[in-house]
Amino acid sequence: MDAGLTKRLLDWLEYIILRNVSSAMTALPWRSGRWLADVLGWLGYIADRSARKGNAMRNLMLAFPDWTRREARQCIRRVYCSMSEAVLDTIHFVRLVRCGRAREFLEVEGFDKLLNRKGKAGIIFVTGHFGPWELLGMGAPLLGYPVWSMGRVFDNPFIQGYVSRMRQVSGQRMLPRHGVIRRMVRLIRNGRHVGMLIDQDARRHGIFVDFFGRPASTTATPARIAIRTGAPVAFLYVQRIPGQNRFRMALSDLIEPRTDVDQEAETHRITQRLTHDLEEVIRQAPEQWLWLHRRWRTYRGKYGRNS
Repeated sequence: MDAGLTKRLLDWLEYIILRNVSSAMTALPWRSGRWLADVLGWLGYIADRSARKGNAMRNLMLAFPDWTRREARQCIRRVYCSMSEAVLDTIHFVRLVRCGRAREFLEVEGFDKLLNRKGKAGIIFVTGHFGPWELLGMGAPLLGYPVWSMGRVFDNPFIQGYVSRMRQVSGQRMLPRHGVIRRMVRLIRNGRHVGMLIDQDARRHGIFVDFFGRPASTTATPARIAIRTGAPVAFLYVQRIPGQNRFRMALSDLIEPRTDVDQEAETHRITQRLTHDLEEVIRQAPEQWLWLHRRWRTYRGKYGRNS
């Protein structure tokens, strides 16, 4: 059989399995669906033979040196369950958007910081892979802040189409990777809002800031766009309210760029502050952050410079 046809059939099969699992999870009452999501997360933890669990263990022992390995393993298991629950919550939230009820399930904090902002530029919303983070791009338009974001592109085109439709259900728009920074600058200057994630290793393209007491290569794109356009940078995150099928969407920090200082120093200041904001949120609920990738993959001396 032709290799291209084989891949297409496997992609289609993977997509059908995903849709059927999604349908089964949402056909149940939300609380029962969460129980099923926890079971699937537990099974995923047991079945995963990749390097991800090892990455998570190293990350947690670096971030929480007082923890025992047993405590770290317990957290990693909860991470898999939290990821599965985040998928369930995202699918349910899409359903709520489509029936016009999603806003009822959002408890909003901190967005009053945006009411008296200066200038006509848009806002740069920044977050990390924490909790059901996909809800942020869907929830922001419901609050009057439709965002343009760049999300992960899946190898499977059927899954990519499915996820893309979900992401854009409430007014969020997705940006292609090619020329994304130029497009973001143009959107910001025209009063549009953009969304970005800052919590993955940026390799040689990043700058080093402190994250859990260690230098971590971090994307400086939000800071550089802010300095270039004068747009404020807002850090936000979302969590499910314990015991409820409701979510707290919080804007915890709003940073105005300073244009009358050294740009590299200001880039570092903004990036460090955003990273600190993320760390503070993670410390409150470590099991809700994606510890599975190699966050400290790039060390400071690898490229012989700081940016």
